[in-house]
Amino acid sequence: MEKIAKVYTYSQATAYGKAALFMSLPFIGLGAFFALGGFGLIPLPFKGFPRSPILGAFGATFFFCGSTLFVYAVQSLLNRRRIQKASKRHFNEPWFQDFPWNPHGMRDPAGRRALGSILKAILFCVFLTPFNLVLIVDDPGSWIFWIVIGVFDLAMILIVANALYHLAQFLKFGYARLSFYSFPYHPGDKLVVGFSGTPQDHLKATLRFVEERIETSGSGKNRSIELVCYQHYDEQKELPSPAINLSPVNRQKHGNFQSELEIAFDLPDKTEWITELSGTPVRYWELVVESEQPGIDYRTTFPLPVYGRS
Repeated sequence: MEKIAKVYTYSQATAYGKAALFMSLPFIGLGAFFALGGFGLIPLPFKGFPRSPILGAFGATFFFCGSTLFVYAVQSLLNRRRIQKASKRHFNEPWFQDFPWNPHGMRDPAGRRALGSILKAILFCVFLTPFNLVLIVDDPGSWIFWIVIGVFDLAMILIVANALYHLAQFLKFGYARLSFYSFPYHPGDKLVVGFSGTPQDHLKATLRFVEERIETSGSGKNRSIELVCYQHYDEQKELPSPAINLSPVNRQKHGNFQSELEIAFDLPDKTEWITELSGTPVRYWELVVESEQPGIDYRTTFPLPVYGRS
């Protein structure tokens, strides 16, 4: 088992719910109030209310944090509702209860991944804005404050650069699609899928089984919680080029793509290694397709519907 870094997760499990939804509302309301008041965008709410860009920046930070929590809470509630409906409609098909699969295949989340990186960069910039304003408008005098904010500003530059890289990656390569030649797959089966996307040369495919855990470390004030990803299995292979043309029957079955690159792996015959995107902990089979290209490298991931036999 190897610890790996993940930049995107398909997890359907979340601890957010109605409590998080109601908790986000005060942050959104108070954040909007102090942001608008601090920046002078609304009339003075009461006598003595300070007009300050620092106060406005702190208000904007609270507003964005509350809005992020609100979105996660809504997504959690919608997913719980989907699972309840799927458990009644597909009571003997647990794969549809676990994830809203399309039996024919799926498109990669390239656009969502780029958008998520940009939103994270914006949120981090908003969070650091009031602290930088303190340095500019009201010099705190302590060199320690300057060093701490400087370190966070360097991290902000890296996060913004990463977001711009993901955006450029999406604009260059666009979306890709993975076709399932059977559905679902089972441990011990031969996994055969079709890849459609740009590029289709110099590609490397990695099949891996990943487990996501929420781990805590330290105690008291030093206690921290983080999402940790472990890789239990991986297999890599270079893909042939050019793409293999599909027959007219397969074109109709797998989305009318003119050509697909066939990718095949043998799944280990371990019944405990199955996809559980709504489980705790989250576990799933994943296909990573990547290629070294001039300027911007290509990389995308797809979860795989590998489940036990019902």
